[in-house]
Amino acid sequence: MENQNLDTATASSKLMPTPPEMWDGFSRAAFEQDSNGDYRLWLDTGASVNRFAIGMAFVSLGIIIGLYMGTFPVLEALLYRFFVFFDKVPPLLLLPILFIAFGVGELSKIALVVIGVLPGVVLDAHGRTKEIPHEQFNKAQTLGASEAEVAWRVVFPQIFPKMLGTLRLNFKAAWVYVIAGESIAASLGIGYRIFVLRRYVAMDIIIPYVIWATLLMFVLDYAFQLWENHYEWVGK
Repeated sequence: MENQNLDTATASSKLMPTPPEMWDGFSRAAFEQDSNGDYRLWLDTGASVNRFAIGMAFVSLGIIIGLYMGTFPVLEALLYRFFVFFDKVPPLLLLPILFIAFGVGELSKIALVVIGVLPGVVLDAHGRTKEIPHEQFNKAQTLGASEAEVAWRVVFPQIFPKMLGTLRLNFKAAWVYVIAGESIAASLGIGYRIFVLRRYVAMDIIIPYVIWATLLMFVLDYAFQLWENHYEWVGK
């Protein structure tokens, strides 16, 4: 009976480690070199953040696409239905196709972020552009502005602060796609490390990794929120 109670306590401790055990696991990952002389946490963080940043950089181009779709009727007629359909595709189901088409390197993981987030950003930018009163277009053109100048000098300054909020709301989805791609095929990254550690039920390191990944997104979200609030302050 005593042995059974001891085994139960050991299993419980392994599934839910104490704060000192989690701090020890975090310290080993962050401040102790592995067999290759690397600090695992920082390498994994750098790899995941790099994939996230590159993916979101391409996603940000969706603001321009949506801006042009809302400003130029020809582009709207050509692209709107495509992005409406594209937005309904479940991105995670495309992972096998992406790995076959692009290999298991960085391109497939970044493509997953772009496919998952870009269509929604494009449609939101298009919708916000269409909300702007058409009288502003007419006044600008009356004053001699070209269609491109209308897009960049009249429309873009009005939708940009709101699009910061759209990007901020999509950070979580983009982060999920990064983690999902890493968990299937990667040699570095937060998602990769967590899915390797789960084989050993190393919860003393897994939980700190989850907290660390959450903290990264919290800081980024807060920074973008301050940026968004700055534009609201300037506009008053």
